[in-house]
Amino acid sequence: MNSNLEHRIRKEKQKQWLWIAMSALLVVLFASYQLYTQAIPYLAQKIAVAIPQPVYQAVDKHTLTTLDDTELSKTQLSELKQQEISTLFSQLIDNKREAQHVYTLEFRNWEDQANAMALANGTIIITDAMVALAADQQELSAILLHEIGHIEHNHVMESIVSSSLVFVGLGVILGDVTALSDVLLQGTIIGITQSYSKQAELEADKYASEHLIAQYGDHNAMSAVFQKLATENQDESSWLSTHPSFDERIEKIQNTEP
Repeated sequence: MNSNLEHRIRKEKQKQWLWIAMSALLVVLFASYQLYTQAIPYLAQKIAVAIPQPVYQAVDKHTLTTLDDTELSKTQLSELKQQEISTLFSQLIDNKREAQHVYTLEFRNWEDQANAMALANGTIIITDAMVALAADQQELSAILLHEIGHIEHNHVMESIVSSSLVFVGLGVILGDVTALSDVLLQGTIIGITQSYSKQAELEADKYASEHLIAQYGDHNAMSAVFQKLATENQDESSWLSTHPSFDERIEKIQNTEP
């Protein structure tokens, strides 16, 4: 009888330890989720603001050079078409001449992929296929304004910092600009090719929508571009490969008052 009692006691203790282990695991998982969704974005935002301007410039130069060496090729757009889009771009950034970022527009071909991307210091790359996809200046404006929105909200550097948070944080605290530059340069491609957070994409969409309304009176071009890309490009590296769903982004845009 004592043997049965001891067996039951052991079984109860095992159950208790199992519950304790499961509870601890849930706590760890919850804490990890909070760290990933709350703490890391917050820290990345604060650190990105503290990074010196020369580092931003070095990151842009390094990123563009790396992309040219590995992914991108020379644009096939005519000089006239490039000039037309560059003039439009200049109009879109006209009130940002004294801004922290240095805005430049680069034309590239990317294996016929319709894509556009922003770099940390204000460089925006637009591919030939993306230019071909846009039906008019309003749709081109929607594309460019979305990327400008990422730069204005500093999403690019925040994304790069997030991928190397510990080392970047130490560089900022110690004031070691050389070490900070090295770490950020190593993380640039990862930072710009990984998807932005849901909040970042929606902020860039909102920025573009509001500026389209201010310039053209509506934001229909934004929805039109999304619909074309959703239909024609399902690749993971596409402009629409982001955390918010296509339907959610369209709904948010349509809810922006003209």
